Amino acid sequence: MRKFRIFALLLVLALVAAACSSDSDETTTTAGAEETTTTAAAEETTTTAAAEETTTTAAAPAELKTDFGVDVEAGTITVGQTADLTGPFAPLVTPILAGQKLYWGWVNANGGIGGMEVLMETRDTAYQVEQHIAAYDEIRDKVVAISHTTGSPQTLAIADALEEDDMIAVPATWYSGWTDTNIAPTVLHLGAPYCLEAMSLLDWVSEEWAKEGNEAPTLAVASIPGDFGLDSMAGALKWAEINGVEVVYDGSATIIPNQDQKPVADAIVASGANMVYVTTTPGTFGEVFGAALQQGFVGAKWSGAGPTYNPAFIAEGSAIADAIQAMWYGGFYAQPWGGDSAGMALTMQLVEEFAPDMPANDYVGLGVSEAMLVHAALQAAYDSGDMTRAGVNAALRTLDNVDFMGLAPNENYTGSTSDQVQRAITLYRPSVANLEAGGSGSEIVANDFVGPTALGFDFQEACYQF
Repeated sequence: MRKFRIFALLLVLALVAAACSSDSDETTTTAGAEETTTTAAAEETTTTAAAEETTTTAAAPAELKTDFGVDVEAGTITVGQTADLTGPFAPLVTPILAGQKLYWGWVNANGGIGGMEVLMETRDTAYQVEQHIAAYDEIRDKVVAISHTTGSPQTLAIADALEEDDMIAVPATWYSGWTDTNIAPTVLHLGAPYCLEAMSLLDWVSEEWAKEGNEAPTLAVASIPGDFGLDSMAGALKWAEINGVEVVYDGSATIIPNQDQKPVADAIVASGANMVYVTTTPGTFGEVFGAALQQGFVGAKWSGAGPTYNPAFIAEGSAIADAIQAMWYGGFYAQPWGGDSAGMALTMQLVEEFAPDMPANDYVGLGVSEAMLVHAALQAAYDSGDMTRAGVNAALRTLDNVDFMGLAPNENYTGSTSDQVQRAITLYRPSVANLEAGGSGSEIVANDFVGPTALGFDFQEACYQF
């Protein structure tokens, strides 16, 4: 156990060293609060390289600038989370925050950031826009960064406030506008955007269709309204246009939560599509998929944006377990549980040691990757001597190769929109056998997959514009 901790810590320290370069110029906060200058003590760190152990002393900045969320005297750094813990995405968000809690606990146990402990300040938003705004207003003066914000409409609702506050935020949403540098400058991309995800997934699914000896497929699409659904639909429809595939049903924005989903399922069935691409909440997807199955619609291949799928679909007792295992082709923004990366090894070890009763879950690693990104930004800001919110934002924008130890594809936060866009996803198939063997039920097919359509797409701006 001890050897693993040292090895994993070395990997994270290497991550920080490689990813966190920073300018020497001071940045002054624009958040309207008084800025304080504090003297921080030097920090001694021990690292292990192969069999040889060396001790090095990393000098802390002589003066550390702070404003919100960093208390050098108390030795704390506070990061916030505006999270859906009781709404439609709660089954996915809860393990994300569990992953963050495990990761920050591990960071703190290994010296924190400059000897300071990282704390979490979490608020439940229930996936409601007004509640999300209120949650942000409640914590905005208590935190230096937002390490998780659930939902595209919700995050867009606080985007102007985030920019005003110079507050970086990691969204659990893959709207392509987060990569578009003109839309929300302090909201960070982490993973391929919905529209490029759709292109890669449909490249894969259509190839599987062709491998079975079938001729050109037809496509049906359906989604929830708003940027979550329509950004994904923009990618799916663009994929069909580029590849000359007939769209036999366009149900963009037709899936309305808390309404009868049978009309959407009826339209998909009536279309006779060979491939179906759906982006919505897991609950409404289950209703659409189940209603289509009841009509004997079993020949198509289904896929959709990552949050559409819930691992509970293949859990014991699920009425759609067999069908979803046979018909769903999934993509994910980080490596699912059981992947072969050092980052996943760290995630699984933290769960084993500190949360042994937690079931295997792909979203735990996603939470770890969110925390890793904020860790890299905070460490770069600390190294520069400026941990104001503006300083953290400025430090983040110097990072051009953030390394997540293979848990997620490396990310770039410098340059133009086209320079920064992520194209790689992980491909998986639902697997009851994997679940019964102690996994999450996601059998990895390929890591860092980029389909030819996504690879060739000239991404210059958000695929869906308001």
